[in-house]
Amino acid sequence: MGGRLEGRRAIVTGAGNGIGRAVALKLAAEGARVGCIDVNQAAAAEVAAAIGEAAAAVALAADVADEAQVERAVTEAEEAFGGLDTVVANAGILLAGQDDRADRLDVGVWRRVLDVNLTGMFLTCKHGIRALLRNGAGAVVCTASPTGLFGLAPGLDAYSSSKAGVYGLIRVLANDYAAEGIRVNGVIPGYTDTPMNDYVERPAGHERLIATIPLRRQGTAGEVANVIAFLASDEASYVTGAVWAADGGMTAI
Repeated sequence: MGGRLEGRRAIVTGAGNGIGRAVALKLAAEGARVGCIDVNQAAAAEVAAAIGEAAAAVALAADVADEAQVERAVTEAEEAFGGLDTVVANAGILLAGQDDRADRLDVGVWRRVLDVNLTGMFLTCKHGIRALLRNGAGAVVCTASPTGLFGLAPGLDAYSSSKAGVYGLIRVLANDYAAEGIRVNGVIPGYTDTPMNDYVERPAGHERLIATIPLRRQGTAGEVANVIAFLASDEASYVTGAVWAADGGMTAI
């Protein structure tokens, strides 16, 4: 018996680790074929191999800040699967130790974070949506952050600003493409147990963050992937322009 994404053809950026890896595995488990896109080709290949079955996944190398690389990866996935109907724009960076408050923030760090987290999201959506238009319909899910809603990450000014931009992108794209059968939504991962959050000092910093979460624990990449799979599925057929929290209640208070 197939899963709720049986027959779907998806791409996931940042698929080499963390939330992206969990999403690629979850979409595949639900029946989708998955283009695993990552700046690290070896990591993408490992995830594609973990998915298993021949032709169920392809590994594609791309820096999402580079439009030519993004366009090529999308084209290769589309050719491998005979089209695309699902785009998960997830790739992002957090430059802990370099990102800072504005008066101390180097403009090169600012540009790099915005290039990946916002321009990279735009480029993934731009070329991914072109493929969805060729398909006739589809779903896009973008990874956002609580830091884009609230100033809860002091000293991470570039990261927070980039994620605030993602919210605007999600909403305008949802309005742009609804009439053409393309839904665009986002997910808010809270304090999730992934390599991106390894910079948090333990135990003190970790415990302070946990105290801000109503569920009083760190989330898992798999829990975020479950929400993304739902948003990509027909179960969310009347959901567009929304940003769903998978954050243990962090943004509810």
